[in-house]
Amino acid sequence: MMRSEGIVSVDHHQFVVGERDAEYLEAVAHGTLLDAGPGFVSFYTGIAYGPVRITVSLLDHVPADPDPVAWEVAEETTLVAASEIVVSATDGTVAALSPVPAGRYRVRAHARGRDRHYGQEVDHPVEDYLLELWPDTGTADTTVATLHKSDTAWSPRTQVDESSLKKDRVYIRDASGAVVTVPAQSPEAIAIREKLGEFGGKPLTPALEAVFSSRYVAGLDRDLIDRIEAAAPERQLAFARWCIHRAWERAGIAHIDWLAAVLDDMDSGKPANKDFIYSFDARIRLDEDPRITRTIVSGLPTKGEAVQQYQALRAYGRSMAPDTSPLEAAIEAFWHAAKTYGMDYEELTAAAHRDFFGGD
Repeated sequence: MMRSEGIVSVDHHQFVVGERDAEYLEAVAHGTLLDAGPGFVSFYTGIAYGPVRITVSLLDHVPADPDPVAWEVAEETTLVAASEIVVSATDGTVAALSPVPAGRYRVRAHARGRDRHYGQEVDHPVEDYLLELWPDTGTADTTVATLHKSDTAWSPRTQVDESSLKKDRVYIRDASGAVVTVPAQSPEAIAIREKLGEFGGKPLTPALEAVFSSRYVAGLDRDLIDRIEAAAPERQLAFARWCIHRAWERAGIAHIDWLAAVLDDMDSGKPANKDFIYSFDARIRLDEDPRITRTIVSGLPTKGEAVQQYQALRAYGRSMAPDTSPLEAAIEAFWHAAKTYGMDYEELTAAAHRDFFGGD
C-alpha cells in the first residue's frame, strides 16, 4: 500500500490525475465528480480557481464501501496508463505527490466541500479529495459510476430550451420600477414600445439605419450607440469582443474549456470559429456539455424571455462573421449581450460607458 498527500491547483473547476501527456479534454465518460478518458481521470471541483487537498492511496485490494458521512460524493471508473500516473493542474504543472506506477487500475474518487465556495477563487484549500486505486484485471470499463452523492455541485439539472419559453407575455418596468410581465399587446407594452421607437429623441443616422439591431439598441441607450458609431473601426471591433466576453461570463460559459479557447483565439486575432457562424454545431455541443446548465432570463423591455446561453452564443455568431462591418459587429454583439442580462441590461450599459468608453 502507498499513500501520498498534497496540494494541487485548480483551474476552471478542474485538475487531472493521469499520464503526464494525457489529453484531458478527450473524455469519453462523464460523471458529477469525474471525467474519464485515455490515460487519465479529471476531477470537477466546486471552486473555480485555487488549491485543494488530495490524498492518493494505492491499494492491493478493493476498498470498503464509501463512507457517506465522511465524503459527500464518490464515483468509480477504470484508469489505464502506459506511463506513471501523476496529479497535475490542467496546465501540466505536476503536484508534489508520489507518482503511481503505470498499469490498469480501478479508481474510486471521493470529495467533500464542493458546495461551500462553488464558483469562487480561493487562496487556501477548502475542499478535500481522495483517490483510491487498486489493480483491475477485468475489461477496461471507462464508464463513470456514481456510488454516493449528497452534494449539489455538478448535479444533473432539468435543462431548458426555446420550447420552454413563455411566448405570450413580455417584460416591462411598471410605474414603481418593478419588473413585471404583461401581454405583448397590452397598453403598457405598446406605450413603452413607442417610447423606445423614439431612439432617444433623434432619428438614426444613415450608418445606424443600415444595421438592423440599431433601432433596438438606440431605444435602450442612445448615448451608447452614438459612442459606438463615433469610434474608429478598430475600437468598434474591440467593443464587440468586450461584449462577447461579458455575455459569456453572464451566461456562465466563459470558463468552459472549449469555449474559453474560442475567446482566446478571438482575442489573439485568429479567424472566427465557423462552428458558431451560420451553423448549429456550437449550440449542439453546448447542449451536450454536462457542465453547462441552460437558464431562462427575462426579456429586454417589451421582449419575451430567452435562453441565456443561446443568446451568449449569438453575441459571437452575429458579430464575428467575416462579412460583418466593424459597426455592425459592435452593435450586434452588444444587442445579444444585453439579452443575456435581460431586464438587468443597464448593468451592461453602465459597464460599457464606464469600463470601455470611460477614457474616450
